[in-house]
Amino acid sequence: MFKKSLLIFILMTAQAFAQTAKQPAPAPSAQPEQRGSDKLDIKKLENKYWAAKDEDFGVVQNRRYVKAERFYLTARAGIPVNDAFSEGTIMGADVGYFFNERWGVEVSYNNANLTENDSTEQFHTQNGAMPDHNILKSSYFASAIWVPFYAKMSALDKAIIYFDMGVSVGLGNVNYEIARSTGNEAKSSIGYKLGVFQQIFFSEHFALRADLINTWANESQKPYTVSSPRVLGDKMVNDTSLMFGLTYWH
Repeated sequence: MFKKSLLIFILMTAQAFAQTAKQPAPAPSAQPEQRGSDKLDIKKLENKYWAAKDEDFGVVQNRRYVKAERFYLTARAGIPVNDAFSEGTIMGADVGYFFNERWGVEVSYNNANLTENDSTEQFHTQNGAMPDHNILKSSYFASAIWVPFYAKMSALDKAIIYFDMGVSVGLGNVNYEIARSTGNEAKSSIGYKLGVFQQIFFSEHFALRADLINTWANESQKPYTVSSPRVLGDKMVNDTSLMFGLTYWH
């Protein structure tokens, strides 16, 4: 009886195992589920990395001191650089406005306080007469300003200096005097200006400024001795000045 029951159990177990083995395995899903937030678009990343130019990116971003839509006033003083006959000081002032960080306009005025230099005085002593020359008195210009350079610079690893460099091109008037033995003659002429300047900002409202200013004017030339029959005509005269000043930004 026991042997018969054991035989029946073995046969039933073998039959159940055979039926289980014949059942097909469940088919895998066609595509594994993915979360959109975890998927990385490698192709898009490569295109952005190798792009020739990213127009949304600036070399120097987050300007601390901006010029756009602001007025400024500069007071400055300097010296003539290339005057062969005179020496002294030049005082000036600028009023300007920037439309954006690159472009602006400016009105400037300079007043020169010049006297004969050593070379002119030596010529006078040796020859008993002054050389033929003109003396710069003052000038005023209206200029367009372009600022192509802006940078941040480390100073001894202690502070960051913010500065920019620009160019000014202007049209205006130059006042001068013709040196004459009977008294100088005051004259004026249309002038042209080309300047290069640099500003160093140390607060929102103040900056140090340096200017190298070139002006040209077609000036009348006359001999110093009034009785001289010589006719000198007109000459394009270049005056260059180096000036330093303080700018207030409103």
